[in-house]
Amino acid sequence: MSVFIDRTFLLRVSPKLQKFTTKKPDLYNFRCPLCGDSTKNKTKARGYVYRKKNDYFYRCHNCGASTSFYNFLEKVDSSLVKEYALERYKNGEDGNQNYPKPDFEEVKEKPVFKKKLDLPCIADLPDEHYAKVYVNNRKIPESKHSNLYYAEDFKKFVESLNIEKDGLKDEDPRLVIPFYDEEKNLVAFQGRALGESKLRYITVKLTDENHKIFGLDNINKEEYVYVVEGPIDSLFLENAVATADSSLTAAAKHIDKSKVVLVYDNEPRNKELHKQMDKAIEEHYNVVIWPEMIEEKDVNDMILAGFSPEEIQDIISKNTFVNLRAKMEFVNWKKT
Repeated sequence: MSVFIDRTFLLRVSPKLQKFTTKKPDLYNFRCPLCGDSTKNKTKARGYVYRKKNDYFYRCHNCGASTSFYNFLEKVDSSLVKEYALERYKNGEDGNQNYPKPDFEEVKEKPVFKKKLDLPCIADLPDEHYAKVYVNNRKIPESKHSNLYYAEDFKKFVESLNIEKDGLKDEDPRLVIPFYDEEKNLVAFQGRALGESKLRYITVKLTDENHKIFGLDNINKEEYVYVVEGPIDSLFLENAVATADSSLTAAAKHIDKSKVVLVYDNEPRNKELHKQMDKAIEEHYNVVIWPEMIEEKDVNDMILAGFSPEEIQDIISKNTFVNLRAKMEFVNWKKT
């Protein structure tokens, strides 16, 4: 039974393991998530999970890591390991591993939220409704309207999900942008103010463990994935996600780093942005350096200025750089 539990949890965590394959029964191969395997050759996969008696173990033939499946899972998915420990404990089968007794207060079933929010969809609102007018004024494609929602009272909506969030105001109407995981479970949402507000954007995670990456449910990870800050910006690009803040490299936790293209805002005088871009370039990310002809701050501003999504995509493709070329273009772009 313990082997069955190990196999079940390995398959559950497998989407996080790059180049995951089954070599033969009870032998699995993938790129080592502990050392990153080879940074020069993305085809190398030297991490193995294998069976020894009634338990799974992990070994990497690159960094030499050798450990129990529990310790491996703890490093790869600290939230899933709690559930794993509970299953092993319930079945009284921790073998010779001496797994710690699970904290029953911590190990709780995660809530699963239905995909359709209990809110009116923008596509269903009348054209004269001010939320729909806002969306149309931002020139958000009609094909995306069914994925956007309207909350007449954002605070009341958050409270209806039994979520505590400080700083919310009563009767605060907002555009609601839902965030889903790869399995299309709702994990977070963002409320965009429709009028003047000190807090233009409010991002709410349903649980502390959830990510806040918008668009993971609609991308092809085999192709280049474009990472922007704002969810609305991502709606104009092909195969794009948004981080809801300027930490664009956070997307690499969910997407192969070699496939990530970071599309920072066009703010050449923003020193804080300079630090983040410089760090990303040093870490060998593909980074977009906007050409001098672009005056707009972000993708949506470019759309409002008259650029088509196809033109923006072409500009991004032609101005994506890495390593030394990225450093050169970055120095020419930034202004002190």
